[in-house]
Amino acid sequence: MKFTMFRNFLYGLILTLVIIVLSFAYLSYKYIPKDVLEIVGALEWKYFSYTLFTLFLYHTFDTLRVIIIARAIGVNYSLWYGYLVSFTNTFGATITPAHLGGEVLPLYTLSRRGGQFYQIMTIVTMKGVSGFLFYVIFFPLTLQALIKDTRQMKEFGLIVGALLVFSLLVYILYRILLVRTTKEKGNFLYKLRRTLLRYLVTCRIFIRTQKLTFLIALMLSILLYFSFLFMGIFLVKAFNPQANLKEVFLDQLPLLYAIFISPTPGGSGVGELGALPIFSPHLEGESLGVFVILWRILSQYLSAFIGGLIFVFFLLTDILKSKNKWPSGNT
Repeated sequence: MKFTMFRNFLYGLILTLVIIVLSFAYLSYKYIPKDVLEIVGALEWKYFSYTLFTLFLYHTFDTLRVIIIARAIGVNYSLWYGYLVSFTNTFGATITPAHLGGEVLPLYTLSRRGGQFYQIMTIVTMKGVSGFLFYVIFFPLTLQALIKDTRQMKEFGLIVGALLVFSLLVYILYRILLVRTTKEKGNFLYKLRRTLLRYLVTCRIFIRTQKLTFLIALMLSILLYFSFLFMGIFLVKAFNPQANLKEVFLDQLPLLYAIFISPTPGGSGVGELGALPIFSPHLEGESLGVFVILWRILSQYLSAFIGGLIFVFFLLTDILKSKNKWPSGNT
């Protein structure tokens, strides 16, 4: 199982790196001037430090959200391990189409702390539902942002639409490359059928008996996405201290939805190129490319890199443990 998971993530990692390199190369060629060091040196470092702090808050709210759901159904682990899970999930979401790895990796990371498959499926489901409700609640504000500047949003729509079509083709290719054998599918479906009943029962009990826990998880999800949006706000203000906080907040909402529905790994490509028309009203043209690259690194790829290192450490540790369980020599 670990080998298959590692192989699939390796394919996704290669695909993600290709898209990131192409996106950053385009941004560097079209939008980054020769005096890039002067632009970086002129940043308001106070706001840049706020950006890093909101990145920390993002993972804190994600960690707390999963911990309270997990403990409500009997899976306990430390706050420190929760941060490791959060970074690892970001890595999985970044290198898999439609962020699927962010939902798959908890099956591995939480099972390392004694969680059963049906329990972890419940945790992932409740986490996903609480996060999805953010998009439902803030959909009216997103529509308001879309109709505020029709010319800007038309440009954004054309870019994102073209990228989504391309991303869908890439996703289909990804699925073809990673198609499982008939035997693997059979084993997976057998295990899924065996645990489905326990999973449904656990979800039903959770919703009926843990209403307060779910409400807290929803609030933490909202705070999580606010932290993500404020990363963009503070980074914009590091480049342009006069930028309007409310306008930057609202303008980011369509981009957040576009990244969310993108079938490319972690919204790569869509996040980079879609950010150009979103942030351009708030930044000078010469700093736009530098900003977008820095924003994507801080909001997505830095956490994914850290999570990838943690994931490899987990894998190597578990492989060594499993080898040590086997007796050496002849029996």
